[in-house]
Formats: sequence, structure tokens, C-alpha cells
Amino acid sequence: MKNQNKENTGRYDRNKRKTVMAVALLGMYMSVLDGVIISIALPTITSYFDADIALSQWTITGYYVAMTAAMLLFARLSESSGKNRMFLAGMAIFTISSLGCGLAPSLPVLIGFRIIQGLGAAMSVSIVMAIIFELYPFSEHGKAMGLLGSTIALASLSGPVLGGFLLGVFGWHAIFMINVPIGILLVAFGIYSMDLDKPEKSVKEKMDWIGAGTLAVAIASSMLFLGLIAEDTTIGVYVIAALFVCIVSLALFIITERRRSDPLLDLSVFSERMFVVPLLCMALVFTAYMILSVSLPFYLEGVMDFSSLEVGVVFVLVAAILTVGAPFVGRFYDLHPWKYFTGIGLFIGAFGFLAVAYFAQIMDLTLLIGALIIFAIGFTLFQSPINAEIMHGLPIEKSALASGLNSAGRQYAMGLGSSVASIIFAFQLQQEGYTGVVTDAAPSLIADATTVAMIVAALLCFAGVVLQALKRNSGGEKNTAMLKT
Repeated sequence: MKNQNKENTGRYDRNKRKTVMAVALLGMYMSVLDGVIISIALPTITSYFDADIALSQWTITGYYVAMTAAMLLFARLSESSGKNRMFLAGMAIFTISSLGCGLAPSLPVLIGFRIIQGLGAAMSVSIVMAIIFELYPFSEHGKAMGLLGSTIALASLSGPVLGGFLLGVFGWHAIFMINVPIGILLVAFGIYSMDLDKPEKSVKEKMDWIGAGTLAVAIASSMLFLGLIAEDTTIGVYVIAALFVCIVSLALFIITERRRSDPLLDLSVFSERMFVVPLLCMALVFTAYMILSVSLPFYLEGVMDFSSLEVGVVFVLVAAILTVGAPFVGRFYDLHPWKYFTGIGLFIGAFGFLAVAYFAQIMDLTLLIGALIIFAIGFTLFQSPINAEIMHGLPIEKSALASGLNSAGRQYAMGLGSSVASIIFAFQLQQEGYTGVVTDAAPSLIADATTVAMIVAALLCFAGVVLQALKRNSGGEKNTAMLKT
């Protein structure tokens, strides 16, 4: 099989291959961008609808929940429907729901369309890597993955600036409406260039619908549980009901997967410490990063009196360091897979969060930006090595599963971070006697809430340091050799 892959020249001629690659990368760019850009707009949307952050943050959380819950399902369904068909259907749904978001007359309607948008993104994002692998021969897979990685980094880099510009000039509606003409062109070029024939292989009879359904309910109810706590800090009947549904559906999912011969998710992978620990560390860091992404715009606008565009410029610093530094760190790690790389990155990131927490109190912008740069350096040192550890934590024949769980875990962690940030703000403001809209709170109250949020983010990174230390002490470097094979 490996030799066949090496001789594979792809399914398209060179010109069409470039077009299909451009379509796939643009779809990934739009999906990542719409997860990032909304963080900058959250204070504006919260104020526009005169809402509480506990409700408005569902414009972020709903998107990530939908993506995470449906990603594994759509990846499996694409085997029978066709990857290219699934991708274009997802982008069509993404585009139509973007129009719905831009025209939404109320916050609940906006959240509803964001959830639909997340489902469309899941249909596309879950199979982009597989589409790209089929485009290129084995010898060019590394280059293709490099282009994909650069696209994701570019979306993260341009999101804050583009979001700040659109907000400042056209208003929050524009961050969704801009997707519509681009999405229409993308789908049109995709229909023209992509092979839309249905695959001969059919897996419909093997689809684990019960597993997919129970997993989706477990993910959604866990986020609903956190959202309800943020909305009403008392533990009411709805909070208990959401937690109960989450526990029951998760238990049913585990029972179902253990009994099936062809499960949606092979649970045996979670017995591999060299895979599970890096996966948990990745989730902890992206949860912490999303806490920062949600909290900092409220601080910069409510305390430092920044415009949306200025907030975007601040976020560019973090993304720019990651975009420039990540390829060098990854290349260095390939040559020197030092086992303490990720732990040091986590420790520096935690220190950066603590510095942000301290400087948020003294309200010094220069020092605050310096603290963000420290975090960005730690995040850069962490990200490429942790991805390598995750991918090499399982045997090579399970690399697709490792990639899928990596993507799904990241999306869930980012949704989780959004919910945790809103809970922290709700609790902290209530503790200080304020029950109004976050954007109307006194600067000192917003600064206090931001400080608490950054301390929690730092603790998550320190937890990752501990996990890494436990993994190293277990004597488990057994899979490191896979880096060389």
C-alpha cells in the first residue's frame, strides 16, 4: 500500500489540482476564521442586543459545540456519500447560515444560525485533510500539509484584524455577510473542479448512528450545563437536568461503543498514555487560550477604551508570533525531539497568563502586551511538538483517528473555554454586587474579572505541566521512534 501511495500522481491534472486545493484551503480558512472573528465582535453583539455574556457567548460556544459533536459523524458519512460532495454540501450550508446570521433580528436567532453554521463547517473541516491527501502523491504530502497549516495560521492571524475592521466600518453584521459572496464562488468553483462521483464503497449499513447521537447529546448537554451556570449562578432544576442528560448520554455512548464491532470511536485508544496525555494537554491549553480570547476584548474595550480595530491589532501579536515561530519550532523538534519541549512551553504560557492577570490590575498597556508576548512564545513552543506527540501516540494505522480526535478535542476545548470565561465573569461580577450587562460594568469590575480568568487559565497550563511530568516519569518514550519512521 505504501508503494502504491508513493506512485500515486493524484486524481486530477496539475491545473485542476491547484483549483481543488484552493477550494479546500479556502473552505478551511473560512471555517477557522468564523471561529476566531466572533471573539472580537462579542462585546459589540452583547451590547447591541442588550444581553448578558452568559447568553451572547453561545454565539461562540454553539458554533464549536456543533462542530465538535458532528465532526466524527460527517467523516464517517463521507465514506458513502463522497468526500467532495460532503465538503461542498457543508460549505453551502455554511454560506446560507452566514446570511441568516447577518440578518438575525434577535440574539437567539443569531445563535441558532451559528449552530447551523457550525454543522456546515463540521461537514467540510472533518474531511479537508483527506481531500488534500488524495490530491497529491505520497512524496508531496508534507508540502500539502504545510499549506494547510499555513492556511489555519493565516485565518487565526487575519481574523482579529479583519473582524476589527469590519466592526469599525460596517458593524457586526458584516463579519457574517462577507462569507456569502465568497461562499457562493467557492461552491461554484468546487462544482466545476471537483470529482463529484459517488464512491463505489458503501458503509451505510455500518454507520454507528446510536453512538453518533449519544455523543452529540453528551457534548451539547455538557455545554448547556455550563451555559446555564453562567446565566444563573444558582444550581437550579435546569442545570441539574442538563448534567443528568450529559452523564446518561455519555454512559450510553461508552456502552454502545464497547459493544459494537465497528464503533464510531475506538475507545481502546484512551488506554494509550502516550496519546491521552498530549491530547489532554492540548485541550487544557486551548481552553486557556479561549478564556483569554473571550475575556481580553471586554477588558481592552471596557477598561482601556479600545476600539474593535485596536483590539484586533493586539490579538495579531499573538497570532503573528505563532505564525512565524511555529514552522521553525516544528522543524527544530523534528531534528531534536527533546522530551521537555512541551512542558517548557506550558510553563512559559502559564507565566504569561499570570503576568496578564497582574498587569490587568495596574492597567499598564505596555506591560500587558509584554505579558501577551510571553504567553505567545510559550504557546508557540508548545503547539507543534504537542501535535507531533498526539499523532505519534498511536500506531500508524490509527493516524486518521488520532487526527480526528485532535481536531474534535481542540474544537470542544475552545467551546469549553468560552463557557468557562462567561462563568468566571458572571460569578466575579455577582460577587462584587453587579448584576447588569457586562459591557456597562465599571472598569475596575471588568479588570477584576479578567484577572480571575487569567489565573484560571494559568492553572490549566500548570495542570498540563504536571501531566507531562507524570507521563515522562512513567518511562513512556516508547513511541518516539515513530518520529523517525
